[in-house]
Amino acid sequence: MSLNGVLIIDKPQGPTSFWVVRHVRHKLRVKRVGHTGTLDPRASGVLPVCVGSATKIARFITAGHKVYEGVIRLGQETDTYDAAGRVVDTHPVPPDLDDSIIIQAVRSYTGRILQEPPPFSAVKHKGRPLYKFARKGIVVKKDPREVEIFSFDISRIELPDLYFRIHCSKGTYVRSLAHDIGRSLGTGGCLASLCRTENGPFSLDSAISIETFDKMVDEGRISEVIVPVHDALGHIPEVRITRGIARDLGFGKTIPQGIVRDLVDRQGVKPAHGVPFLRLVLGGEPPLRCGGLVSVVPWPMDEAGVEHSPLRPFKVWPRAMGIE
Repeated sequence: MSLNGVLIIDKPQGPTSFWVVRHVRHKLRVKRVGHTGTLDPRASGVLPVCVGSATKIARFITAGHKVYEGVIRLGQETDTYDAAGRVVDTHPVPPDLDDSIIIQAVRSYTGRILQEPPPFSAVKHKGRPLYKFARKGIVVKKDPREVEIFSFDISRIELPDLYFRIHCSKGTYVRSLAHDIGRSLGTGGCLASLCRTENGPFSLDSAISIETFDKMVDEGRISEVIVPVHDALGHIPEVRITRGIARDLGFGKTIPQGIVRDLVDRQGVKPAHGVPFLRLVLGGEPPLRCGGLVSVVPWPMDEAGVEHSPLRPFKVWPRAMGIE
């Protein structure tokens, strides 16, 4: 079976993201399989799994925004910052804790913030993930990283539980937010449950369960749900280019940033949340129908003096365009 594309798996609570990848690889009997953003074992939801040549576009999918829904439990702190960890401290939760204070505390974490990776995370230190140090009681501090929280809303308050929805950039540790919010309220807190409802262009509505995946493979129908490589990049802003530019890219040439910047401005293309890329497609000005995907390039800078600097593509699809 020769498959190339992205499977949108609804990962259940319990299995690791790597287990899902291994299961897909074994079931499809293909070698090249990888996911596009780890979900903790206790978390559920959208897990895009790249198959075959789609593994080459994983970096572009990973860059997309994420949307999560979950529950923060006040009153206790754990070593992992979620309910799976060992409880290290407890605090009473005042039954009259005002809703406005909670909402204000949550909203203080919106926008661009610096976030320290939690001790139990896959971030590397001296070539080893932090969780391996943490399991031995060694807490390694890493420099904070900038992430962006586009929105963070509390949908329901049933103390000690806070039900939330968060829209954030890649690399955001939601359990760290739960921990920090608990501390800012003076009650402590941890992440009780989490579901990823959106990952870049993919949503829970289009995801399939492991059981459905197995059934469709057994019935020879898995091609019905695999997303083609080009369609999987629909979250990246698109600009139309001429056949001449497409031909140059197909021959391995670079193009001046100023040319692409001018196309972006004339076509009114805006950057997407947390996506520093641009899709170049073959086609003219509307209402002319666009052709296929030619390349993915860095979002062109607009500072003065860069218009003549080369824009080097990350990926080019010359054969698909017939422009070799």
